[in-house]
Amino acid sequence: MVKKATRISRFVAAVEDQPVVVGLDVHKKTYSVALFSKDDGLVESYTCPAGEATLSHQLAELGINIEQIVYESGPIGFSLSRVLADAGFNVSVIAASRIPRGYAAAAKNDQLDAVKLATYYARGLLHPIAIPSVEQEGYRALVRRRKRITESGARSNRRSRASCWRLGLMNHPASKSGHRPRPPT
Repeated sequence: MVKKATRISRFVAAVEDQPVVVGLDVHKKTYSVALFSKDDGLVESYTCPAGEATLSHQLAELGINIEQIVYESGPIGFSLSRVLADAGFNVSVIAASRIPRGYAAAAKNDQLDAVKLATYYARGLLHPIAIPSVEQEGYRALVRRRKRITESGARSNRRSRASCWRLGLMNHPASKSGHRPRPPT
């Protein structure tokens, strides 16, 4: 823990009032945080336990000029962006499909993903998506859930009919008369 604190304090001392872009790779249990100085390209990264209020407090305590916080949209939703925005930070959420991918297979881990988000945003390669209100997000979740239930019911219905046709309990749809064709004798 001492190493992380000294690395971060050296980064904070080096960037002074320079604009910094923060990239986050967000997961259920941990957040990977990357600090990228736009002026001189300094990068520092660390991992912290997941917690929206805790992260907001940590970033505020750094005392640096955070120009933007960027993270990839995902299953955690937009609550993190709302907490950070309420704390006074500029937050951008990026659609995963709009993040440039390299052609060569490179090393990949959470901290590198966070660094990539911060550097890409600082270079103007990323464009944020609209952050919905709590009501809009709830409505979207309701509509998506209803669609999944409807599709699941239709799938079950098709399976049931197919089983009945195989067992001869129902008219077969392949014949014009509606009756199952007799096998040749």
